[in-house]
Amino acid sequence: MIAIIAAVFAFAATLIVALFYFALAFGAPMGEYAFGRQLANTAAIFNAKAGRVLGGLHRLMSAFTGLFFLAIAGHYASMLTWLPSLLDAHGRAYVLWGLTGLWALWLVSNLTTKNQQEKRMFTGISGALVVANVLILVFYRLG
Repeated sequence: MIAIIAAVFAFAATLIVALFYFALAFGAPMGEYAFGRQLANTAAIFNAKAGRVLGGLHRLMSAFTGLFFLAIAGHYASMLTWLPSLLDAHGRAYVLWGLTGLWALWLVSNLTTKNQQEKRMFTGISGALVVANVLILVFYRLG
């Protein structure tokens, strides 16, 4: 039951982050929350008349990041049997180990960033995803 709750949380969190990046790709004015202070302060990445709206290259990067998070949400959905799985139980466990490492790296990068908006927005999410993945790894039963 704990693994199910953790997987539902991980699915919802990664889906919300994917939607955030898709919103950036489609012009939401929140670029400083995703690309760090050094990028957010560079006028070249922002559309001059829209302010914090990202320019073309960073919109494309946001779209790919959104697809990446959407694929990860699909992985959690397949663990919950909401979608068919492309992997067997052992493959899903290996992917979980990789995702746990990825979330830990994301947490460290969010803790060390100088961009306060990015730190406030993503530190809690990345930390909660580390905890959720550890809980899934501990309580998930291999088929």
